[in-house]
Amino acid sequence: LRGVYRFHRIKGCYVIKAAIFDMDGVIVDSEHLNIKAGKQTMLKYGIRVSSEELQRFTGTTAQAMFRELIKRYKLDTTFEKMSNEREEKLLTLLKEGTRPTRGVMELLKKLKQENIKLAIASSSHRRLIEYVLERLNITHIFDLIVSSEDIKHSKPNPEIFLKSAKELDVNPIECLVFEDSKLGVEAAKNAGMRCVGYRNPNSGNQDLSKADIVVDDFSKLDIQELLK
Repeated sequence: LRGVYRFHRIKGCYVIKAAIFDMDGVIVDSEHLNIKAGKQTMLKYGIRVSSEELQRFTGTTAQAMFRELIKRYKLDTTFEKMSNEREEKLLTLLKEGTRPTRGVMELLKKLKQENIKLAIASSSHRRLIEYVLERLNITHIFDLIVSSEDIKHSKPNPEIFLKSAKELDVNPIECLVFEDSKLGVEAAKNAGMRCVGYRNPNSGNQDLSKADIVVDDFSKLDIQELLK
């Protein structure tokens, strides 16, 4: 496949029936906004953190991230409070600019034309997911949304993807996941699903080596080849 860095053939004949998308960094180019909101939240508590430090949490929930940061920096607050503060900052940033990733809108259209079930499986809160989908005018495209409120364990635990497959009424091996983070790719593979790793420069230096395919532009994907 032209423009694709890697493609591993998977043994067996399985038809893809569902495509499951992470949101931040995959549907919308927002990982840099997540980092900015995280920095602003930490700075409120007198802690200056680097982008690299926060990028290690890309793919996990805000609650899981702040649990660890509170412990690391011995902060006198709760992860719920910090998560809510970050979410308000992120909403403000998203209002200033929300743009889709390269080629993703056409990819969604083509998958829909192939009668592939579409789902969002994101570590973000549902209201953030719904806000982004409404801004991009693609809410109607998706058959299912699974958010951080719907799971107990964040990525790389496969819960979010297994729950998506169950609610879509498909087997995990019939699912294709689109992820931009190391933790997200690991969660997809832990769920027994095939995975496209999206190399988004705003997501930091993510290790996507466990993905079946790695691409930097969704328009470079051959849909017919991808669904085999």
